[in-house]
Amino acid sequence: MIHDSIKSLSKYNLPMLEAIKAFLGKHDPLSLAGTEIEIEGRELFVRPGAYKTRRPDEGRFEVHRVYADLQYVVSGAEVMQSAPADALTMATEYDPQGDISFFTAQEDITSVVVRAGEFVVYFPGEAHRPMCQRGLGPEEVRKLVFKIKIK
Repeated sequence: MIHDSIKSLSKYNLPMLEAIKAFLGKHDPLSLAGTEIEIEGRELFVRPGAYKTRRPDEGRFEVHRVYADLQYVVSGAEVMQSAPADALTMATEYDPQGDISFFTAQEDITSVVVRAGEFVVYFPGEAHRPMCQRGLGPEEVRKLVFKIKIK
């Protein structure tokens, strides 16, 4: 997992980094809408999102096998949680179409507050539960989730 300011994105050796930077340079992140925008076909695409954060117990941990998530909070703030593999209990079987499995965890949960202008990267196999509210209650968030195919 990586957590940093979007201004520091260049210091990381991420796959598709130049394509992500070029995309962000050409588009206003607040104006992006739709379910999915292909940038480099299925190698790199982005899912814009707008939602209210929720209590952590209303969500599940997710794990991907093929894609890394670069989750960039454009406005608002949310808590993103992670848990090690040995703390997870499977909730659903792996869905290869969605590249996702869901899990629950009751212990060894780490939380990080991700504010507007910050991003988090979760690599395949790293369990994460995004969209969680801070102690302030539900909050409006706009976020871009870049899906980066890891070979």
